[in-house]
Amino acid sequence: MSTAGISGILELLLQLEENFSSCLARIDALIIKPLLQAEPQDPKEKENFQLFVLLNDRFQTLWNFTEENSRILRGKSQLENSGCIQDFYILWKGEVFLSLYIQYFVTFANFVVVQGFEQAARSKSDAWRLHKAVLKEFLRDFTSESSLGLALHLVLHKPFQEHIQSYLQLLSQLQEQLQEGSERDVVATVAQEFGKLESFISQVLDEAVFTKELWKSLGYKFTDVLCVPERRLLEDSRNLPITSGSARSERLLLFDDVLVLIQGNSFQSFDLKLVWVDENCGEKSAPGLHSLRITTPEETFVLSTKDPQMKAVWRWKLEQAVRQALNGKRDFPLWGRSGEGSEAPSRRFFSYVFRMEGRLRGATYEGEWLWGKPHGKGTLKWRDGRNHVGDFQEGLEHGFGICLVPRRSEDRYDCYKCHWYQGKMRGYGICEYGNDLVYKGYFKDNVRQGFGILENFSAEHPFRYTGQWESDKKNGYGVWEDKQRAERYIGMWLDDHRHGEGIVVTQSGLCYQRTFHADKMVGSGILLLEDDSVYEGNFTDDLTFVGKGKLSFANGSVLRGTFSSRGGLSARGELSAAPEPQRQPDQLGLKEFPVEKRWTGIFEQFLEFLHSGCKEEMEESFTGFHIQTSKELRKSQEYLFCQRGSEEFSWKIEEILEDLTEHQEPEPLQSYLEKALESSLHPLGKLLRALTAAFQATYSGIGANRHLLAMAQEEVKFYSRKIWEFYQGLLRVALERKGRAPSEDVDPSLGKGPSLVLPLILPGFYPELSMLYMLQHQREDELYCQGIVELSLFPDIQLLEFLDVQKHLWPLKDLSLTSNQRRSLIKDKCFLSATECLQKLITTVDPRQKLEILRRTFEELELTVSRLRGAEYRLPMDDLLPLLVFVVSRAKIQHLGAEIHLIRDLMDPTNQGGMLDFLLTTLESCYEHIQRIRLHPKENSHSS
Repeated sequence: MSTAGISGILELLLQLEENFSSCLARIDALIIKPLLQAEPQDPKEKENFQLFVLLNDRFQTLWNFTEENSRILRGKSQLENSGCIQDFYILWKGEVFLSLYIQYFVTFANFVVVQGFEQAARSKSDAWRLHKAVLKEFLRDFTSESSLGLALHLVLHKPFQEHIQSYLQLLSQLQEQLQEGSERDVVATVAQEFGKLESFISQVLDEAVFTKELWKSLGYKFTDVLCVPERRLLEDSRNLPITSGSARSERLLLFDDVLVLIQGNSFQSFDLKLVWVDENCGEKSAPGLHSLRITTPEETFVLSTKDPQMKAVWRWKLEQAVRQALNGKRDFPLWGRSGEGSEAPSRRFFSYVFRMEGRLRGATYEGEWLWGKPHGKGTLKWRDGRNHVGDFQEGLEHGFGICLVPRRSEDRYDCYKCHWYQGKMRGYGICEYGNDLVYKGYFKDNVRQGFGILENFSAEHPFRYTGQWESDKKNGYGVWEDKQRAERYIGMWLDDHRHGEGIVVTQSGLCYQRTFHADKMVGSGILLLEDDSVYEGNFTDDLTFVGKGKLSFANGSVLRGTFSSRGGLSARGELSAAPEPQRQPDQLGLKEFPVEKRWTGIFEQFLEFLHSGCKEEMEESFTGFHIQTSKELRKSQEYLFCQRGSEEFSWKIEEILEDLTEHQEPEPLQSYLEKALESSLHPLGKLLRALTAAFQATYSGIGANRHLLAMAQEEVKFYSRKIWEFYQGLLRVALERKGRAPSEDVDPSLGKGPSLVLPLILPGFYPELSMLYMLQHQREDELYCQGIVELSLFPDIQLLEFLDVQKHLWPLKDLSLTSNQRRSLIKDKCFLSATECLQKLITTVDPRQKLEILRRTFEELELTVSRLRGAEYRLPMDDLLPLLVFVVSRAKIQHLGAEIHLIRDLMDPTNQGGMLDFLLTTLESCYEHIQRIRLHPKENSHSS
């Protein structure tokens, strides 16, 4: 590297900058300032004058930068150790140089486009007219009035171009002075960028002149709308022939931001950000023509050329123009980019207002696009206030979305949070209507269809309907709760009316079953009264007996005859007072509402999900979703992206199916099912929650009526079978995806799948179910409690004696006494471990665990007796029964009758006839024995 050579180049650069600065000073004094003093009065010319003011700002910035560079170079040249590469300001401030020149020439080109120099030459200002004589000496190309505009154009761009060429020459000389290495690479890079700048300026000026000539050739009808200083003409079909199909245009103009089709005195313009170009147009071209398909949001048309090379050029220019429009800036240089990535992306994000006829006319869509149609996530707003935010596919709402629809007569909105399919609501959704109604359920073709819950939260008439819908009306099996009247209807519906068999339960405990026709009761029915009387016949809406009927009393008497309400209730007929076996009130609904037909709308959705192959995108549509509060959703336009649920486990459908195949053995399967059923995100957990909602709607609160116990118990068993079926369906899909068939050698323990599921789902139904059992067995439990109270008066020894427990079984060794205690008065000490074990019966809802507790209680009794006797001892039935009565009386379990019957009804069928069944029967015998215990008052006061 020659230091002297570099110093010489530095001196050349200083001289170059000083000469250029002097040139700029002359231009400023002789051109810029006089033009600034000649401000026009015409509004249109004033707009162009503001462009010249901006051009002056760019000019002054570039001049100041040149002066600063000269000052720095002058200072460096005066130093003894000058002559190194770091002294070249142009290298380490190269980006600033490029930016200032680009800004100047873009603004200069804008002024050219609007014919600013021609307008300035025609200025009628006195100052400008007097100044023309001076300009003739300075402008070599100014020979006549007609050439003044061209002279101004040249003097304001040619010195800059020549200066950049000088930079390139100096950089080339500097590169020759440097050896191979990083410094030479830096100089080469800067020289390359200045070479691009030279090309960029040349292209900018060519485009500006090309565009200016176009505006001069078009009439004012076009230029008034289309002529914008920043807009550039890239191609004209008159220069490069191309035609639009169906003779829809005479001329096609490609600008850097729009595509314009001109036909006669009218034109159409298309924003390039929403233009897609496809060379495979899909239509058969006419012989000798080569076509391109142009797709826009509302129109699609074909462009044709006679030459394949012309088609290639048009396609390339269109693609480049679209890509640069999407990037928001031109390439550097303008047409220098090619190769990979040069095509415009098919997927885009943009805002557009639909103008043509159709359902979207006047609507604004902002979001993702694909080939001219909304596709992906976006927001669609109509002028009437409707607002849809969600997923779109091929121009239609498709996937999850939230739609706000204004109510015409109120300042309120209906808010739909739903899944959409090809533009219509389909699948699970939540609708919050502006009149305080909320619907949670399934839709099809924009109407409520399938299972759904409609609830009215208004204070005037609160109600809730849970059941089947068809064509936006209540149809099929459903439950209606009228909170104002405090009654619940369980039964069939048709077109929003109670129609068919139905059961009505009231808050007061009355329960009746009737046939309904369009909300009117018809025919005879069954009315179950609180005192266990049963009336069968006709009765009015206020439950007054009328006409022929039969009234069966709880004591067995039966009144048959004709009933009337005139002057009070009266009857003419026959009273059968002969004592008959007490008639238990029938359980209602079993025959009228077969369990497999009650909640078909819930199961249909899950079956459809299985039949679809459990697709990830369909999972929420079929099985529902959980979402944050509606108030938060209404406040923000970002509600689509909120979390719809957060749990410890991630339950994506692919992971679910993968896990299913890995948990097929009994123990892992039980653990898997337990987690799945507890989750609000797993399909099985969602199914359980839907069934729980239906169960609670039927049997909780007002529906807690003992005459519905058989229906409820039957439903819970049926649920366990259906959930097991759906588990098997999911497993089948998972295995099919792996190319495997379900194994024929299934573990025998898995054959009783419903019995495996029942204990896992029972906690969700237990509160309502146990209440029904307690109501059904309330009378027996009251007798049992009376017996417990009487037995509790006995001390341990006296109670053992009273119950005829063999004395050799008395645990006297366990009765440790203090000095002032008597053995005969001690209470709650004998068989304490067995008593405490039995008390755990009410701590679990699982029938299996309850039976296990009963078995351990029996073992504790035998262990206690064996310890007393000093040898292993097996209790015979004659000894077991009185001992167990003792333990039960001391355990004091409330509602033991309800517990026993619940265990009996829901226990695993494989336990029937076995040891656990025997122990349950023994416990039941103890329960019945305690009910019958009634002590003489003297015995109550006896003490030993």
